[in-house]
Amino acid sequence: MHLTHPTPLRLRAAAAALACLVLAGCTRPAILQPSSEQESPASSQDGAGENLPARFAIAVSEGSYNPYLDTNTLTEQVAGLLFEKLAVISPRMQLEMRLADSITSSGLTVTIQLRQGCTFADGTPITAQDVAASLLAAKASTFYSGRLANMADAQAVGSDTVVLTLVQPDSLFGYLLDLPILKAAETASQRPTPSGRYTYGRQDVTLVRNDRAPFPQEGPDTIWLTAVSDYAELVSQLAMGQISFYLAEESASSAVATSENYFRTNTLLFLGVNGSSDNPLCATSQGRAALSAALSRTELSGRFASASPATGAINSLYPCVQGKQVISAEAETEDLPQAMAALGYTWDEASSLYRDQQGQPASVSILVCGSSADRVYAARLLQQQWAEAGIQATVTQADDFGAYLQMVQDRQFELYIGEMKLYNNIDLSPFWSGSARYGLSVTQQLLDAYTQMRADSSAAPAFEEVFAQQMPYIPLLWRGGVTVSNRRTSGVLSSVSDIYYSLAGLSVTGGSQDAE
Repeated sequence: MHLTHPTPLRLRAAAAALACLVLAGCTRPAILQPSSEQESPASSQDGAGENLPARFAIAVSEGSYNPYLDTNTLTEQVAGLLFEKLAVISPRMQLEMRLADSITSSGLTVTIQLRQGCTFADGTPITAQDVAASLLAAKASTFYSGRLANMADAQAVGSDTVVLTLVQPDSLFGYLLDLPILKAAETASQRPTPSGRYTYGRQDVTLVRNDRAPFPQEGPDTIWLTAVSDYAELVSQLAMGQISFYLAEESASSAVATSENYFRTNTLLFLGVNGSSDNPLCATSQGRAALSAALSRTELSGRFASASPATGAINSLYPCVQGKQVISAEAETEDLPQAMAALGYTWDEASSLYRDQQGQPASVSILVCGSSADRVYAARLLQQQWAEAGIQATVTQADDFGAYLQMVQDRQFELYIGEMKLYNNIDLSPFWSGSARYGLSVTQQLLDAYTQMRADSSAAPAFEEVFAQQMPYIPLLWRGGVTVSNRRTSGVLSSVSDIYYSLAGLSVTGGSQDAE
């Protein structure tokens, strides 16, 4: 939904996708509630003067419904209501089959077996030809091309099987297939025939239930649409009561009189480490492991509104690593004296610090972009935790993002705080050869373990073992996504796959009698 600076520490393929609308580039401002004089969907009247029922209203980009033609995030979000997907990712990061009955990855081939009996809103069967055409349209689109860069081709085999050819093996490729499925003949249409829970209502101002939805769900019979052109208008329309719910800037804090809810994402807050530094705490795997062991990720994540400890390279909710990661969420300082001694440091009781043979304290410096309040705050928390463990840390704030980025690229750091929005198949290549590689010490052993994991997810625990031993970067937190709703609206369940993952618990209270 939002756009930060185009940084190599962010999702590398999303720049064009996130830049075009609109709902980008702004810190989330404070939101006001509707006053008693303002008309809202929950208290408006029709021409006969009768009170309308409470409404659930969402934002759209006017006239835009095909996510393969448009590059704004609103179109992508509304597509979650209009078009069914092959699979979706649950709030607990589980892959749930939808139009796909199964998705099987083997080497360079992904085989999708379709569920029988699914149709579009007009009753036309959803076929393998529709799925193949949709995936190829997605690959050609601005918004989805990055995530599908590893897909070389998609071919229908009969009416119910689709075979994908990959450039490189990817055992978690199914996590990328939460993509809208359109009719093969309508992938270039601005208004494709829906296949999801809702279809178009009257005069393009509403969505209404799709009676032929393959996966019907409890929720409102009608969803009202409000066209917006930029983020400020989105916020204003919620304040005016014309919008009930939206996806907000992930990392900004706000003083809102509305409800904020959070959902798990694959956005990683991490410490980049300069392995070429002359500081043994950074230049050696033992030093990096010692820095990691001195941190309580549980305490760190508890200081943020929506975050969970990053106890490995892969999100801990993924089945392939669940309960099998070796990095502790809590600080583990029992073995720290031996680890520091191996690095040439001894404990100095007088100063409560580790010191080297020259009497200099064990220390690290943390580079952070001064314009990111969250990252500056995280750096201060790290500084405090390491101080308690006997390691000094200094925080250097770059004046602006450009200066920060240049310092990272020039390796003018020992540690830096970065943020990476990973694709949902947990593609870690930005750390090995891409946008977050600066200064990282990556061994062939680690790359080999990663390659094995990509080919077979059952090898993920072995990869995590190697990662924890070498610690080329230090994972800290998985950041959450944020949704905002007005005080009348509650119960929307969101996931990294779909902010409208479930409307079954939706409640929109009040008619005109509840107007403020």
